Amino acid sequence: MTSLVWQQELNLSPVLQKVERQILEITAGHNKTLGGLAARIIEAGGKRLRPLLVLLSGWKEQQDWEPLVDVAVAAELIHTASLIHDDIIDNAGKRRGLPTINSTRGNQTAVLAGDYLFARAFSLLSGRRTWRALPLMVEAIEAMCEGAIEEMATLFDHTQTEEDYLSRIYKKTASLVAACCGAGAEVGGAPPEVVHARKEFGRNLGLAFQIVDDLLDFSADEQTIGKPAGCDLIQGILTLPVIYLLQNPQCGGSIREIIAGRRCTPADFAYIKKAALETAALKRAYMKAREFQERALACLASFPPGPVRAAFERIAELVTTRKS
Repeated sequence: MTSLVWQQELNLSPVLQKVERQILEITAGHNKTLGGLAARIIEAGGKRLRPLLVLLSGWKEQQDWEPLVDVAVAAELIHTASLIHDDIIDNAGKRRGLPTINSTRGNQTAVLAGDYLFARAFSLLSGRRTWRALPLMVEAIEAMCEGAIEEMATLFDHTQTEEDYLSRIYKKTASLVAACCGAGAEVGGAPPEVVHARKEFGRNLGLAFQIVDDLLDFSADEQTIGKPAGCDLIQGILTLPVIYLLQNPQCGGSIREIIAGRRCTPADFAYIKKAALETAALKRAYMKAREFQERALACLASFPPGPVRAAFERIAELVTTRKS
């Protein structure tokens, strides 16, 4: 996402390069052991969506970029720390196609590597010109923890509803996306109503993003998404297509039996994937993602026309068309 045309229109390329350099300096240069471990995750790539949203949300003519760059870097460090901790919880062996820290160095080291990145992020957010972003990011981290705990508490729980699912993915994913948009606006000096509009855009964008991410678990391969297909369901995480399948009168009963057994084998996933393809479950979930995309776009109505608004619109479009 960070190589698109709007970078040239807004002259964001040099700023994004500065963000990238600072991230790498923090992860690889400050502490040779912990930083080097975290750097492996950073260097594996990623969309850098969250730093981009921070910069766009705070963008204005004749911008002093230093505080926004610090917030953008902090956002990516928080995101990466959460991924490291997620890998521990999930006992994941790979992340973005590379071995995870927990698989190579153990859970204890991985916990500390994630904590290290959180600490570095808080250091950046406690500066004289960045402190306004701190409450938003802290609130997002609280929500992310709540979402992760709820996810663990509801593994293989076939009584989950669409409302339960949306609440969980808001906390785990969309809360940080919303915080990035709000934090950029706050540090950029925007008035409260603009900060609120940016946060609402991020909230809806994050929900659409996560629903599409969950759909990729059914439609993409390991090489594309960096993890085995069906990984969520095999671990007991029920995503929106599965919740819709459980409501289906033809296949819902058999799928409920699989999930109630608290074990989903690759063969079970193949059966569920076939059912998802043959019913409207995947399409229905995709339409829900499109619904949140439309809500995100509606939040842009109060934004002045121009390249910044066009950039937000383009991001919203890409979220529902991405393949990885």
